[in-house]
Amino acid sequence: MESKKKLWQGFALFMAAMLIMTYVSRMVWVSRMPRVRWSSPMSASIHNKVSAEGTVEVTGTQAVIGLEGLLVEKVCVMAGDRMEAGTVLYEVNTEDLLAQLSELEAQEEAWQKQEESKRLDAAADVIRAQEDYDTTVIELDRKIAEETKKREELMEDLDTHMFRIPEEDAADEIWIAWADERLRFDREIAQKKRMIEDMQLEKEKVLRQADRELEDAKRARSAAQSGLELGASGVSQVRERQERIALLTELSRNGGRVEAKNAGDILEVMIQSGMRMGADAVLRYADDTGSRIFRTVISQEQKGMVHTGDTVRLMFPGSAEEAGETIDSIVQENGGYTVTIRLEPGVALGRTEGVMELNATSEIYDFVVPVKALHNDGGNAVYVLEEKAGILGTELCVRSMTVRLLEQNEEYAAIADELLSGDMKIVTECDQELENGMVVKEWE
Repeated sequence: MESKKKLWQGFALFMAAMLIMTYVSRMVWVSRMPRVRWSSPMSASIHNKVSAEGTVEVTGTQAVIGLEGLLVEKVCVMAGDRMEAGTVLYEVNTEDLLAQLSELEAQEEAWQKQEESKRLDAAADVIRAQEDYDTTVIELDRKIAEETKKREELMEDLDTHMFRIPEEDAADEIWIAWADERLRFDREIAQKKRMIEDMQLEKEKVLRQADRELEDAKRARSAAQSGLELGASGVSQVRERQERIALLTELSRNGGRVEAKNAGDILEVMIQSGMRMGADAVLRYADDTGSRIFRTVISQEQKGMVHTGDTVRLMFPGSAEEAGETIDSIVQENGGYTVTIRLEPGVALGRTEGVMELNATSEIYDFVVPVKALHNDGGNAVYVLEEKAGILGTELCVRSMTVRLLEQNEEYAAIADELLSGDMKIVTECDQELENGMVVKEWE
């Protein structure tokens, strides 16, 4: 008996030791496990700050930008000439000018008619949707009212029938007929009640659909009225056409003559009679006011975020001065893009260097993650946190997913993949180097 007791005690001690060793082993294994933090993709825009260093030139040189596509009839100045405000610099062919203007006006008129037709159609759709909605309400209410009236008539008939109860000594056949008639009334009244309830449910369903169709029609009307259906590129094309029509109209009123706005000296003429102008400068001149020009070079990647007419912030090293200026031109030169900004009088006096900054905001992307979530695995990829069944129960592991990088800044990246979803757990931080399929734990 004593030996059995010792045997059991030894077995118990062995099992306890095994349990402790298993616990310690798991703790050691878990403690060495990579720790990760995660976040889910979000819908957001990517904000980029374009920054470029440049020079301030006190040259007084200004450019006259050509009216792209117009035929030059006559060049009225040459390098070295003196010009005053109102001096005719060059003339364009008026026939060519009027032909282009007529074509653009025809396009604009056709577009305006098309947009007006869209607005009228959208407005008519709203009216029809409202009429359909009202008609549906009236018709359903009529049917419900009819069935309700029939049910009330049946109930009145039942009340009348109940007053016609047979005499106590009436034959059984009379009592049976009276009872059958009463049951018939009860069944028909119950059927009418269910029918009315079903019709009311159907009314709610039909009205919800009619209400959605009415709201869709109203949204379509609002989009047609505001031009939202054109999209950003469409709006830009319309604006560019309207601006060119305004420029050509003004030039036509001036007989095709382009005049100087300021006094100065002609430095360079880049056009000649018989040529069609491009989008670049056609001549340069030195302004009497001694204007200053800021020039910088941006990369191909930055070019997509910087446009002529954008307002930028200029800062000047060693000075607290800042200025908001407008980009005058962007010209491709030597593998880059030269940005030219004509400064307002009094800006950057005594300065030779400057920094241009521009905040650019992208479209709204569906899936945006922190840049630190990206890793290179034969391409742009992210680690997705998933659960799997392991020896010790449910475990967390990471799966590498290759994605397309759409746009990024220093903090966030917009990515795309047909398998992405908003509820995925994307690993953003880890205290160890990760590998595909590695078991991890959440960073507390």
